[in-house]
Amino acid sequence: MTEPARNATPDSVDIAGALAWARARIDLMDARVLLRHVLQCPAARLVAWPEQRLAGEDWVAYRNLVERRVAGEPVAYLTGERAFFGREFLVTPAVLIPRPDTELLVELALAHAAGRKGMRVLDMGTGSGALAITLALELDAADVTALDRSREALWVAMANAARLG
Repeated sequence: MTEPARNATPDSVDIAGALAWARARIDLMDARVLLRHVLQCPAARLVAWPEQRLAGEDWVAYRNLVERRVAGEPVAYLTGERAFFGREFLVTPAVLIPRPDTELLVELALAHAAGRKGMRVLDMGTGSGALAITLALELDAADVTALDRSREALWVAMANAARLG
């Protein structure tokens, strides 16, 4: 399959061609994540049906996301989500992107709290709320408080809290 041109018509662009076009510009993993985001599909679909044609709006949306990634915008901001401790958190440019190494902090806090009752947790600068929400969900009887000076960050954290229960 040859790489589609920027002005390729949607009926001429399939999954394999779209990925080939993106791979020439960005990392393959990022290309797949962005295409899965646009198509709202599991990873297996990209592998199982590489010949499937993209709808016009999907090709345009994908091209735009790839170009934003080329410009340096993080994938998590492009998709609006980031996995943290087995849960999907909403993220926006108003918050830092939860990092996998921060999961170690959760593991250490859980180990410290093992067998203790009435734990109180304060997450200052909560951002997306990933730490506070994860600890609230993992520690049954903990009293968790999340603070941030950014109103926008608090909105993201509250949305995550509502989404994740």
